[in-house]
Amino acid sequence: MMNDKERLELIERISCGIASDDELGQYNAWCNSLQEPGLPVADFGVLQTRMLANINGRIDHIRIIRLRYYKIASVAAALVAVVFGLWFYSSNMLSNPKVEIVYQNDIAPGKNRAILTFANGKTIKLSDAQQGVTVGKDLKYYDGTEITAERTRPQLLTATTPRGGAYEITLSDGTRVWMNADSKLSFPSSFSGRERRVSLKGEAYFEVAKNYFSEVKGDQSIKERIPFVVVTDKQEVTVLGTHFNINSYGDEAATKTTLLEGSVRVAVSGTNNALLSSSRILKPGEQAINDGGIRIDKVDVEEVVAWKNGSTVFQDKTLESIMRELSRWYDITVVYAADAPRHEFFSGAVSRTRNISSVLERMQTTGSVKFKIEGRIVTVTK
Repeated sequence: MMNDKERLELIERISCGIASDDELGQYNAWCNSLQEPGLPVADFGVLQTRMLANINGRIDHIRIIRLRYYKIASVAAALVAVVFGLWFYSSNMLSNPKVEIVYQNDIAPGKNRAILTFANGKTIKLSDAQQGVTVGKDLKYYDGTEITAERTRPQLLTATTPRGGAYEITLSDGTRVWMNADSKLSFPSSFSGRERRVSLKGEAYFEVAKNYFSEVKGDQSIKERIPFVVVTDKQEVTVLGTHFNINSYGDEAATKTTLLEGSVRVAVSGTNNALLSSSRILKPGEQAINDGGIRIDKVDVEEVVAWKNGSTVFQDKTLESIMRELSRWYDITVVYAADAPRHEFFSGAVSRTRNISSVLERMQTTGSVKFKIEGRIVTVTK
């Protein structure tokens, strides 16, 4: 019989895909032991199938969190609820909440969509069938297909993802950028000099390539790293070679910079992008929250960059914050009724590949919120 610690370790190994056949057998035995007296075998089989499916990321979970946390009597039930997301808890959760969503139509999720704008105003609609684009002397998709036969002269380019769109771009220095929905990235077609500078509105994840500048001074050859600078409306982020995420949407109260690897310096900018004196150095696992001043928090980086990997993950976020994120990906307008619990806290995860009705239905299982879909308008009620 496994103890609590062993169960957690087993779940972690399965989630990471490194569990052995014996460990998978232990997991199946544990699932079987969870069957409650009176639960029909057929129903439990469906339940277990859903549990197994969740390990492969094929099911979503959402649960509501109150200031007073629901106390779960059974450790096994708690593990399944938190890790597999098959139960939802709330201090006022309905025993049999109605989960049917009223909708005249469904809304498909976003997909690969972006527009590339040249310095002369010419635009190219990037293919939604391609994974991404490489910028250099030539513009090519990742599979080698040329986007344009024209040679790209040095110029400023702008990639724009619409609401309901996302795209991946490899810059001329080898830096990879994943753009989230409703975002804009401006960058030179080729970098030169002792600085690489881009500007961002919206959200993007960066994997910055290390680049060096060499010069000869006397008898010595000096090699220096070329910094990579990301400019937003509120700040500048300077890096040498690292992985980080910036969320800088205009409808969010703060700009958030999250470091996964390496080191970055975040500096607050004021009028006309003039840098102010305050700046902070981030360590991996830290997030700089800039709302006029900078504070540093420890965060779950996997949650922050889940969007890049095909999921939306939220931990103790208000309904209003969650709906802002969903509105960008599904290109919807959210309307709140007077009784809507817009400041209620939720935690959970949803796949970005699902239609919106599936996502909202899972939120509605908490019994604390209801949704209605009409065209591209989603109305939220209690």
